[in-house]
Amino acid sequence: MRRNTMHSAARCSPAQSARGRRVGLSLLAVMLFLPLTGCVYWRLNQFRRQLSAFPDFFHIKEGTQPTVVARQPVLRPDDLGWLSGLAASEFQEANGRAREIYQYIKQPPDPGTPGEPAPFDIVIDLVFNAQQRLEEVELPLRFAPVITSENFEEVFRPMKDGRLAHADHATDWFWEEHRVQIPVRGDIEHFLGPPRTSEQVDGAWVYHYGYLLAGNTQRWNPTEWDLAIQFQFGPEEEEEKVVYAEVFMGRIQVQVDLRGKQNRVQIKRL
Repeated sequence: MRRNTMHSAARCSPAQSARGRRVGLSLLAVMLFLPLTGCVYWRLNQFRRQLSAFPDFFHIKEGTQPTVVARQPVLRPDDLGWLSGLAASEFQEANGRAREIYQYIKQPPDPGTPGEPAPFDIVIDLVFNAQQRLEEVELPLRFAPVITSENFEEVFRPMKDGRLAHADHATDWFWEEHRVQIPVRGDIEHFLGPPRTSEQVDGAWVYHYGYLLAGNTQRWNPTEWDLAIQFQFGPEEEEEKVVYAEVFMGRIQVQVDLRGKQNRVQIKRL
């Protein structure tokens, strides 16, 4: 009886054979696709977990540029490019190590706005070790006042308790304002210079910044820029602290809402 069953199972119709080939090809496609996506998500999730325990996995190296150094690197070259949809402006390799350079060129204020006293481009260097894992992130010197271990620890620590929505490609969490020094309008002008455009809403300022990525020929962004930043400030009598910020970096959207006792951060891949 067993032989007959096996024999009849082996004799499938042409339609069954076609279905079997389609299923096999589908499984093969999934297997080939998983290393390109699943492993990226795994590394990003590991990176997220590391950020929530910042002192254990990172430290800030002070020098000519503030640098975030990973103790146990996980991200690989082009993970940020895959996440944002933006390729690095420049890619370098030497002695088994790699470097990705993102140069965001600030677009000048609209005509009629006073000119800028100095360039305010944003250059981010990603340095990878010999195992091709992201080891260092170098940031512009003028950001040094906010690139501190204390700030990073406080902002990212609650991330571990935040929501992780795989279907929406999003994560969000809450953090406490009183433990972090919130930038004021003057700080933002020091970091980024004059805004491209600005307006007052209910007596409070709203700033808009736009950047184009050097070397980029194909833009993916819901805005007209490769990097778009908006800040909303509180009223003058309350020191004009940032109360809301929204950033679009290619496909990445970051929202920081500081209105209320608990402050919400959301990161989403569009």
